[in-house]
Amino acid sequence: MNYFEKICSDFPDIDNLLLIYQSDLDASRKTYMLNNVIIKSHKINEDCTAHLRQNDLKMEYEILKRCELVKNIPKALYYCKNKNHEILFISYLPGIQLLNLRLTFIKLIKVVFRLSIILFKLSVNGVCHNDIIPHNILITDETKVSLIDFDQAIITSPLKALVKQFLGFRFGESKVSYSINTVFKDFFSKKFPKAALALRKLVGKSYRELKKLPELNENSDPKLAKLVKAWKLAQESNASAPGLPAAYYALDYMNHHFPGERSWADRWDTLKNLSNYSGKTIIELGCNMGLLSTYLIKEAGANKCVGVDHDEKILESAKLISEVYNVKPEFIKVNFDSRDNWEEKLLSFNADIIFALNVLNWVNDKERFLKFLSNFPEVIFEGHDLLRVERERFEKIGFNHIDEIGYSERKRIILRCRK
Repeated sequence: MNYFEKICSDFPDIDNLLLIYQSDLDASRKTYMLNNVIIKSHKINEDCTAHLRQNDLKMEYEILKRCELVKNIPKALYYCKNKNHEILFISYLPGIQLLNLRLTFIKLIKVVFRLSIILFKLSVNGVCHNDIIPHNILITDETKVSLIDFDQAIITSPLKALVKQFLGFRFGESKVSYSINTVFKDFFSKKFPKAALALRKLVGKSYRELKKLPELNENSDPKLAKLVKAWKLAQESNASAPGLPAAYYALDYMNHHFPGERSWADRWDTLKNLSNYSGKTIIELGCNMGLLSTYLIKEAGANKCVGVDHDEKILESAKLISEVYNVKPEFIKVNFDSRDNWEEKLLSFNADIIFALNVLNWVNDKERFLKFLSNFPEVIFEGHDLLRVERERFEKIGFNHIDEIGYSERKRIILRCRK
């Protein structure tokens, strides 16, 4: 019995397996690391996201074997199945995901050039990756580039692979179709966010659709009228997409769709099981439309929630939404960059858990904000910076247990920090 067969026979009870990733959508799909080997697995009878992927693990193995002479992609080491699991062993590649980096234009050109070499070699082998997104591109300090995650790859002609990967043309059967153009779009969005929003308004996702609210009649449920008013306030506020008529979240309620930039259902699926909220007092910093505070009471059994934001319209929107769900979070207007002693006001709630999701990046006095977070036993945090940077921040302010618990729908790291 060889090394890989031994792991397969003992899986999933083998000692020293380090869990490094678990799918938000499918708890049975996990990735482990052992001795610089990446082990991708899923339970055969519980795979509920196969329809979202082009390949099963066996096909991913075969595609990687087809390209085994291409450098800077994972090497297929072994594939097997046991009674309950399908398992793929591939080589570990070091690096930081491109989504967590802010590149200069010069570094971007270097990254794109080196990525182009990989894509050209894949194309020569008749392989189209299809999922060329910052999440799947690894960068080292020396700007060495690697491309990972081949579960959306297809085998096609070299010419078609070249056209799809470099020009972004969508043809052929594939679940997704992201080309090298996605790297430029990500850079542009990070470097020039206002211009990117304006461009999206002109040629991207239709903001007319994001603005379109349900049309109600006199017999409609009053709760729907309240939600329409709440969404109009969110669209008008500067708390969601400044200058654009879009709410931050989209919500389906009573067979009506309330449009927004991102799905609240996806956000809640990510957050609902991160901690034990039952009976707790929770503060949500940067609460926006207040859906998290509302759901923590309604769905997760929190005793009290306090939503904090600086925009009056968005707080009014949040209050209306909470009334629809028949719960009563407290909503407070606070500007974290003001000279007011807002810390004392918020500390008086004696919160058990603090949510600080996508907030620190917009605060000028980050040291003051982090010092405030240090007063609490548990912080659930979404940041914009590298994992190493975020961990160091919380270690400095006294948190001993810092767990990387996943990624938000915007592919940003979420940490659970405890003392």
